[in-house]
Amino acid sequence: MIKQDLSKIKGQTPISIIVHGGNYTSFLLAKTLLEQGSHVVIIDKYTNSSKQYFTQLKKTGKVSFIDFKGLKSFYEKIARIDYLYYMLGERAQGEDKIDSKSFLSETDYLNSSLNAANKYKAKISLITSLRLNRELSNRVNNQKGGKTKPYSPLELQRYGENYAAEFVDKTKANLRIIRLGTVIGKGVNEIKDKALHNLFVDSTQKHQIEIAGEGLELHNIIHESDAIYGILKLTFSDDTKGEVVSLCNKNDYTTLSLAYKLLELDVEAKAIKFVEIDTSSAVLQDLYVPAPNAQQFGWKQNISLEESIVDQIQAYYERSDKKWEIDKTKTSRKYISQDNISNISKTKLGAFVYSILSPFKAITHPDKLFQSINYSKIFKYLFLFVTTFLLIYFLIGPIIGISLGGLLIYNKGTSLENSVNNLDFEQIQKDSENISTNIERVESNLNRIYWLFKITNQKDTYKNLDQIVQGTKYVGEGTQDLITSLRPLGEYLKDFEPSISTNEDTTNIKEYSEYLRAIDENRYVLREGIYKISLAQNLITSVDTKNIPQIITDFLLEYKDLVTQINNTVKPLEKVAQFLPDVLGVDRRQRYLVILQDNGEIRSTGGWISSYAVIAIEAGQIREMFVDDIYSAQATLALQGKVYNSPNSLVRALKDTRYSFPLVNWNPNLDNVLLSSEMFIYDLDKGNSLDGVIAIDTVFLQQLLEKWGGVEVPGESELITSENLYSKIYESSQGESSNDIRKSTFLTDLFDVVLKKILSSKIDGYKEVFGIFSKALDEKHMSFTFKNSTARGFADDNGWDANLDSKYSSAPINIDWNWGLNKANFYIKKNHTLGIDIKDENTIDYRYQIGIQNDSNTTVYPQGEYINYLRVYIPYNAKITGIKGFVDNQYEISEEDGFKVIGGWFNTPINDTKVLEIKYRLTKSSDSTSFTLVKNDTHYEMDIDIYKQPG
Repeated sequence: MIKQDLSKIKGQTPISIIVHGGNYTSFLLAKTLLEQGSHVVIIDKYTNSSKQYFTQLKKTGKVSFIDFKGLKSFYEKIARIDYLYYMLGERAQGEDKIDSKSFLSETDYLNSSLNAANKYKAKISLITSLRLNRELSNRVNNQKGGKTKPYSPLELQRYGENYAAEFVDKTKANLRIIRLGTVIGKGVNEIKDKALHNLFVDSTQKHQIEIAGEGLELHNIIHESDAIYGILKLTFSDDTKGEVVSLCNKNDYTTLSLAYKLLELDVEAKAIKFVEIDTSSAVLQDLYVPAPNAQQFGWKQNISLEESIVDQIQAYYERSDKKWEIDKTKTSRKYISQDNISNISKTKLGAFVYSILSPFKAITHPDKLFQSINYSKIFKYLFLFVTTFLLIYFLIGPIIGISLGGLLIYNKGTSLENSVNNLDFEQIQKDSENISTNIERVESNLNRIYWLFKITNQKDTYKNLDQIVQGTKYVGEGTQDLITSLRPLGEYLKDFEPSISTNEDTTNIKEYSEYLRAIDENRYVLREGIYKISLAQNLITSVDTKNIPQIITDFLLEYKDLVTQINNTVKPLEKVAQFLPDVLGVDRRQRYLVILQDNGEIRSTGGWISSYAVIAIEAGQIREMFVDDIYSAQATLALQGKVYNSPNSLVRALKDTRYSFPLVNWNPNLDNVLLSSEMFIYDLDKGNSLDGVIAIDTVFLQQLLEKWGGVEVPGESELITSENLYSKIYESSQGESSNDIRKSTFLTDLFDVVLKKILSSKIDGYKEVFGIFSKALDEKHMSFTFKNSTARGFADDNGWDANLDSKYSSAPINIDWNWGLNKANFYIKKNHTLGIDIKDENTIDYRYQIGIQNDSNTTVYPQGEYINYLRVYIPYNAKITGIKGFVDNQYEISEEDGFKVIGGWFNTPINDTKVLEIKYRLTKSSDSTSFTLVKNDTHYEMDIDIYKQPG
């Protein structure tokens, strides 16, 4: 279908590709692009429907049509792509069922399209369905129907969005995910949302609108013209790169509210009929939280809801060959003629005042004074005044006071959560005082209407409301304690002046021991504050929503979540305050080892160690920082004649390889790395002992470089950025053999620059990269442990120490060790399959498979064969029933760190795939207290914790 050579299109003509372009929405998008001077390429199946749209578009501008069969060859031939619009939502909503062949084909189309577009640095938009995303979320949140079918529209969209997100992480492509609401308008013949479609059919063709259930399902809609404008706006904007955006009207609409809107427009239907539905598959509560609305990125809704509905009604009337005259829906004003009548009379207020004062006019006639007084009226108005006063004081006023006070407390609670997260003590003080003041007023008002609960026999309601009040008082009191106890920490962060500079080693020797001692002394006040907030959470979350007014139920649910979030934020501060002074050297100098690992050459704790640093901290200030190539350290120790005993497991695996500093991360437990590193640091004269170890990898460096925009590294002629980082690593870290000393000068110099930039920052600089640190910890591109037991426990509780704990014994643990002197880990794909067969309450069979596909197509560095010594950790009491897949079927079985370890070479040549399988059985012994399968009163539970190797 291509008559024009797309490689010869002029440079000033944008090339826009629309995948799944044979539908109405894509037609409008293509038409708009053509009108703007773009050359549009539509990729879809050639059907009667797509042919109709394509024929119309040819009259508008330069357009080409490609069938999916020619998609790959098209991408190979095209010389440029400027914009890619992948209409995955149209594909997912096009059919109720998708077979496996179509599903796999779609994933291939998506992969080919994204790679082709990213090759030319095109702007990419993956347009998906907001309706399907809401349905998927509600299925996950609904316990009865939490799973989707393997080949379904929901699963296709989920796969597409996840793949796009991973694609952005790996390639940094200019891609955004746009979740499009349900499109309505005059050109929409049939709405994709079946519930809305039935709504409009009933309203235009039947006498009543049928609604299944209560009609409280939520819908996100958008007019067709707003949709096209939004897609183009979001695609062209660089602010949306890497974002997920909801493109729809800002408000959600229920089925019932839309039905009433239709009735207002004088359609065929005149009433609403509710139809019972099977509640077994119904969503109990719509907990869906949409992605940020497009309005945050500059898009504006131009077509109102009523205009959109009117357009759609007209489309459905035309579809049913009926005529709808909208003008008749507007009620005309009726004018009634009246005679000209003049009448002088008192206003209602004047009549009221006159009736009060009229008796006193009789003062001029004392004899008639008492005769003129209307005693019944006086008592009537007096009674009215007293009754009004009592109602206002004991009912209306308290209710208004409680409502306004509750709203102010909730708003300040939200502000308080943000203030605590940012340790903004001034704002925390203001928020907590405001909460305390308002909660006292609310409590006073609640007590004034106690009589109402008593006479209506609603004491349980009063008890629950009072419980909320008391819990909120604890929030205010606990926050005041937090302010007192954490103020030294806030002052330390505010006053901190780093001693490290990017220009020289030390610039400042200011100490902060007084702040650190104050933090330590205030621990008990902090503990009291956290206890009060925890008590507040228990009180508020235990409120029975059935015994409170329905009007505040939603507010209470949100308030429960808010207090829980505040409690979860402040709870870790108790442990942090316990170890922070010691970790920052309040009493003595603390030394920490920082190792840089290259995850392209995976090792036990995250990668090949290229560089290391020793950082000493005392009195809250950095006193020493030494950075060096780890192989330089190895050479120094070799010249000194230092020889170290190798761990037994290393001897079994690497045979004659001598144990040295670069192999210190052989054991996957970071606690073991800390202890093993001390002898090397001592012999290098860099300290008598270590107090902690921090491991980072090159992914963490890449994310920092992307945030900073790059750094200057000594000896490099160009700025080192996230884009050229790995090419520089490839150039500088190649070695002759795994046992030889390898130079890593570039990585060491980069490591030194990055550490100085981080450690020379004030608190605002850390706020800038906090998200990167947090993400690196969660994704195990950074891990750490300490000798301080509280700090070590804190790291372990959050999963930041990467240690092999007993909690991971419920599933096998895989540890790779790349010994191939290449970066094969960037070229392999790995698949884990775990089969669990519960024979009975005392016996479980495991079948664990590891599949590795090596996509390297050459043995030339950085590609090559994946030479991997693989260890699988299983429970020490497991009975192995089968092993196959190791090289020459040779493997070792040993016990280490409380696990049974199966180790052997599991190599994967280039362009090849290998599979390893291990079978074992767990049997519960008579004295076992930690069996994976746990029996409760009515059922069995089995928690499976999966360990991810760092890197």
